[in-house]
Amino acid sequence: MKQKLSHQIKNIFEHQIKYVATFTSGIYAFIFGSVLLTVDYYVDFGLKFKINEVDIYNRLISVSNVLISILIGISLTTFSVIFVVMQLASSQFSPRILRHFLGNDIKMQKIIGLFIGTISLCILPQLASVFFYQTPFLLTLSIGSFFAFYCLIWSYPNMITYLSVNMNVSTITNRIKSEMIEEINVLYQENWSVGKKLLYKRSKINPDKFQVKIVSPFETGYLDSVNYKKLGRLAENIINSDVGLFFENAYQKPIVGEFIMKDTTVLLVLVFSEEVTQDQTNSLKEKFEEIVRNTFKVKLFRSHTQDVNFGVRKLVDIAIKAISPAVNDPTTCLNCIDQIGEIAKELALREFPSTDSRTLGTKKIQINEFNFDEFIDFCFDQIFQWGKEDPTVVKRIIRSIRAILPLVENPFNLKILIQQVEEMDLLEIYNLSQYKNGKLKISKEKLITVEKELSKFRQKAKKQIKTLALKGVLDHYETNHYSDNLEIIDAEMEAIKYLKAYAISNKFL
Repeated sequence: MKQKLSHQIKNIFEHQIKYVATFTSGIYAFIFGSVLLTVDYYVDFGLKFKINEVDIYNRLISVSNVLISILIGISLTTFSVIFVVMQLASSQFSPRILRHFLGNDIKMQKIIGLFIGTISLCILPQLASVFFYQTPFLLTLSIGSFFAFYCLIWSYPNMITYLSVNMNVSTITNRIKSEMIEEINVLYQENWSVGKKLLYKRSKINPDKFQVKIVSPFETGYLDSVNYKKLGRLAENIINSDVGLFFENAYQKPIVGEFIMKDTTVLLVLVFSEEVTQDQTNSLKEKFEEIVRNTFKVKLFRSHTQDVNFGVRKLVDIAIKAISPAVNDPTTCLNCIDQIGEIAKELALREFPSTDSRTLGTKKIQINEFNFDEFIDFCFDQIFQWGKEDPTVVKRIIRSIRAILPLVENPFNLKILIQQVEEMDLLEIYNLSQYKNGKLKISKEKLITVEKELSKFRQKAKKQIKTLALKGVLDHYETNHYSDNLEIIDAEMEAIKYLKAYAISNKFL
């Protein structure tokens, strides 16, 4: 509960972090500065401490100005270099990686705010002296100078170290993975266990039913997130109202992260058991358009909120560019595969669909989400397509999926992971005939290592299938079904059949 609350707070401020620097610099300049100026104006420190306040103030001005000049100079130089490096990194990895590198990093925003606020604190007393020329604002100038000195000897070196670490590709990929796992923990709160449905398939709309379509009232952009709890409450009020007497089901059409066109993309489809009047249709459209405005968020860019695919998309982009001839950095590609494997592992253990989707399903609202089959294809297909002739990349994909197998108890998810490797047809690419014909530009040793890696994968896959069989999981789902959807039942039976055939087949030795 605590983790979920912190995640919700983070999501609220996710797109507001870029204003932290402005906020903190404003606190330094206006609030903190105003308090210090007021104290300076009403308290005579010269009389209290028996010092020549005016003389010290005048001499401190020159020191403060030097510190400000140095601070401005190194700030401009540093941030100019940072933007150049970010541009190069964006071109090398992906433009989506560093889009909000400074804007969404709260530590960097605090450092920027400190720099700007410090400069303001040094300038404010000198500006106030223009209007109150007989008042030396010594306290304000002293504290401003102290902050400037602090920025030079501590904050600036700390910022450089922080940037050098965080602009490293391993740090970037690890941060993406951590954000995705955190999002998974919120969206998919329950692990799969025996007795639950094996898989999820999107609900299909009966074309013979009367439908009312709610199109997007937002400016063109990407579906950033949906407040499902609020959507459930508001829709329930409509269902219970007089205008919603014939309301049967509501279907969310786009998946979070999809591109939304204003006045074109259908966000919700309301299905009725019988035809409703035009007046009722207009009333429903008006009410649900208001609900959509209150619950759906469409942004110019995609974000990680409710969008696990976006994080994977960024890792896939980095991996593909890393193995391109222009970059030729396979180590980065391997790092991305490892991080994608970690994300896939988390989802392989969870119950589909998401927790909110199952809750809203009881309230006649069907949420459109990706399923595990689509997710695994999305994780590995493109990387394999571009790296299938590199045995190092291929072996890492196999190894990454192989590491997940012993943890997967859902027969359908296990079948999808096994299929992902088997459908690569690796022995069609990595075989002795291809090597002798010169079509395979690798050493014979590399060819053998791919075959060994594939053999290890198959052994572990068969071992996990036998483990599930001994636990009675396969037989349980062969005789019991937890869905009245024939499509889901057929897919479950196909998965059990596939696993049993795979376990005894000599083909997969």
